[in-house]
Amino acid sequence: MRLSSRVNAPAVIAAAIIISSIGIAACFSERSTSTGDVSTANCNVPTNAAGATLVFIRAFTFAPAIVHVKSGGSVAWVNCEPTPIPHTSTSDGAGWNSPSLAPNAAFSRAFPTAGSFPYHCDIHPSMKATVIVDP
Repeated sequence: MRLSSRVNAPAVIAAAIIISSIGIAACFSERSTSTGDVSTANCNVPTNAAGATLVFIRAFTFAPAIVHVKSGGSVAWVNCEPTPIPHTSTSDGAGWNSPSLAPNAAFSRAFPTAGSFPYHCDIHPSMKATVIVDP
């Protein structure tokens, strides 16, 4: 029995396209669904965030995704993106809407009453998180 040395070119091309597509999809899916550690290296926390519970924005995520503060406490969101990608912190209700935050900029907000306050980024709506205010 003799094996053919011919290569099935259409099958090789199809396999290459599938492998490339998987790699590209993984790249984009990581941007929108990352739940791993968000590095805050080279992120400067502005003085207007002093004393607040910090939420770091990097790799299209809020970290931590759920933050707890005591009633009357403050939360500060700091954009730690390494490139000029702006973000916001925007309440899902009528609570607050930060301005567009450039890298190393921060926005702080006090939470006077207990409750659960989901929020998102207006620029990147797939970015979601929650502030839980304990009594």
